[in-house]
Formats: sequence, C-alpha cells, structure tokens
Amino acid sequence: MSQPELVALLAGVSVLLMTFAVAQIVASSALQARLRIFVRRDPIVAPTSVRRQSKQSRVAIVEGINRRLRRANFAKKLQKDLVRAGINMLASRFIVIQVGTAAFAFLVVYYVAASIPDLKGIIALVIAGLSGVLAWFIPLFYLGFAEGRRLGQFEKQLPTTIDAMAGALQAGSSLTQAMEMVSREVPAPIGTELAIVVREMGVGVPMQDSFASMLERVNSLDLDMLVTAITIQHRVGGNLSTILRTISHTIRERLRIRGEIAILTAQQRLAAWIVSGLPVMIILALFVIAPTYIIKLFQPGIARILLVMGSMGIAAGFYALRRISDIDV
Repeated sequence: MSQPELVALLAGVSVLLMTFAVAQIVASSALQARLRIFVRRDPIVAPTSVRRQSKQSRVAIVEGINRRLRRANFAKKLQKDLVRAGINMLASRFIVIQVGTAAFAFLVVYYVAASIPDLKGIIALVIAGLSGVLAWFIPLFYLGFAEGRRLGQFEKQLPTTIDAMAGALQAGSSLTQAMEMVSREVPAPIGTELAIVVREMGVGVPMQDSFASMLERVNSLDLDMLVTAITIQHRVGGNLSTILRTISHTIRERLRIRGEIAILTAQQRLAAWIVSGLPVMIILALFVIAPTYIIKLFQPGIARILLVMGSMGIAAGFYALRRISDIDV
C-alpha cells in the first residue's frame, strides 16, 4: 500500500469516527425530544411508517453500540472513573473522543514527518504511530487529573462538613435532617453527594446502600472511615456527635501531615519531571534545529536499540522517582 492510499484510508477512518460521534449527539437529542413528547398530557400516536423508520434509523444503531459498550468491563470501569471525576459523559462518547484524538495526532504527525526527506517511509509511520498511542492516553491523563482534583476538594471540605453535621445533631436534628441541611449549605462536590444520599434515603433506599453508592462515586479513605463510624453507631448506638467531632479532628491531622509531606517532597517530584522530560525536549529541539543530525538516531542498527533502551531507562527512572516521593498517610 502506497503512502497516499494509507493517508486516504486513515482519513476515511477519521471521518467515520467523527460521523459516529455526531450520530451519538443526534441520538441524545432525539431521546430528549421523545421524553418531552412522552410527558405531554395528550397522547401522540406515531404513524406506522414513522415507527418502522425509527427502528431502522441511525439512532437505533448507535443505541445498540452504546448498550454493547456498557456491558464491557473496561467501559464499566471507565464510566465509574467518569462519575468519580464529576464528568457528565457516557463512556462510549469518551472512547470516541480518545479514538478521534489518536487519529488526529497520527495524521498530523505523519503529514509533518513525511514532509521531511529523511523521515519518509516506515520511520514516519513509526513516529506517527507512537504519537497516536500517546494521544490515546491524553484524555485518560485528564480524567485522572480531574478525579484527583475532585477528590482533593472533597477531602478538604469533609472536616468542615462533619463539624456542621455534629452541630446539627447536638441541636436536636436527626442524621437525615443534618445531611439535608449540610447539602444545601456546602458547595459541590460534597454538597452534591450528600444531596444524592438524602434523595435516595427519601425514596426508601437503606442508609447503608446509599452510603455504599456514595463510596463508589468518591474513592476516599476519609469518607470510608466516616461511613463506617455512622454505620456502626446506627447498629449499636452511641453519641454520634462526639464520634463525628473525633473523626473530623483525625481527618484534619491527616490533611496537615499530608501537606507537610507534599512540601518536603516537592523538589523530588519536580526533579522527576525535569530529569525525565529533558531528553525528550532535547530530541524535539534537534528535530527542529538539525533534523539531519538527529535522524541518525532512528536509523536501523545499534542506534535504534540504544534509543529503545534509553526510553525504557527514562520510564523506569521516572517511575522510581515518583514512587520514592509518594508517601501514604
């Protein structure tokens, strides 16, 4: 297969993926329109021809693909990560974004690399393929960053929220009333999570199941400690306000120690990024300044073996430096 045919094939795949994404958005809009029709007072009966067309429409195909993706284990885990990150998006749509990002990066890098005389052929394909793989993980990196940021906000709000709940309990309110009051006063994310728990308990869901669902949405050890204490107190009894204040003090101390550790290991974490990223930045700079000089590193022979070994060493060093500075509290 020649290079123009390969580029045309990749462009066709990209157009197909973009069409799938547009069809998914159309499916969501059509579903909202059908729901608006459903809640009207006057019943609306669609003609038989319209029903047949709707069954054979693209919306049904997209919905079938979404159902298959939702049954997959990796899609379930991805959907759980999206919920924990506070991103209101289906896992199938996130996968489409990943594929589109990877295809776009592959085409752009291949076009740029193929324009350089020394990078034509298999070398351009290898560089473009590595760029596509890296672009595939960019949305996942952002997802992990968003999840960590939301978890950090939740844990910072947790001690103040527990103190407010303890004060409401001392004033004579029940646990449900205290959580409802706090959910109205505390901003997201903890206010939103408590509001969901209150609504679930209001429709008859047991308290343990509501708290278990919240733990699925927020993967926090501090929240797990709080839920465990409330569950035990609900079974055996005790002064819940005193227990909550003790837990609040413990969480504050953990946050203080965690902040001190972050300050002491800041230099180590920054060194991991600088030392690992410096060789990559130098290679990219040489591609711009002197491409004929750096291209010898990618030629067949011992140079490629040394390049692979060096990349593996950089990755291992970055992982080791990050693990050294990662201290659990």
